[in-house]
Amino acid sequence: MELILVRHATTQGNLEHRFIGVTDIPILPQGEDLARTVSPTLPAVDHVYRSPLVRCQQTAALLWPRHPDQTVIPGLRETDFGPFEGRNHEELKDDPLYQQWLTTSDLSKLPVGESIPDCTRRLSDAIRQVVAHARAHGYERVGLCTHGGSLMNLMSSLGVPARPHYYDWECPNCSGFAVEVEEEPLRLRLLSPVGNWK
Repeated sequence: MELILVRHATTQGNLEHRFIGVTDIPILPQGEDLARTVSPTLPAVDHVYRSPLVRCQQTAALLWPRHPDQTVIPGLRETDFGPFEGRNHEELKDDPLYQQWLTTSDLSKLPVGESIPDCTRRLSDAIRQVVAHARAHGYERVGLCTHGGSLMNLMSSLGVPARPHYYDWECPNCSGFAVEVEEEPLRLRLLSPVGNWK
């Protein structure tokens, strides 16, 4: 089965480099234009799955307008950034907890919202849910509209071939990856980049 994984379109939080995880904000008019531009470049899909957040709802409707009946997968949401939610590096740079968050390898011990291992488990379960639903309906290629952090987490933990660093999987708005799912163990084999890569 093939998944077309795409990050949502541009939001104000993206422009301001804010940690926008569970905060539910819409895409901007320029994000709408970007999604409409990218839409015809994406592979055709049999169905669309998305995060429950409005920025993914809006983006998915523009990227795949022939699929208005989208399936919401709660586990595809973005990371909960806890006390850093809605703030950016400039606002946080003198915060000791933020400095510790930037330098520690074990984020699970910090009270900063959702840890990377917890996020990985949630997203892996979400991919399994998508695959099960798609197989039950006979879908061979499906679209997923999710978030930048979610995509980096998925691909850094499940992507094949592996890349050395988490941020090696960072992608622009309305961009992502075509992957083939390998189920046991769960892996996402990279086929090609998709979307708004420059």
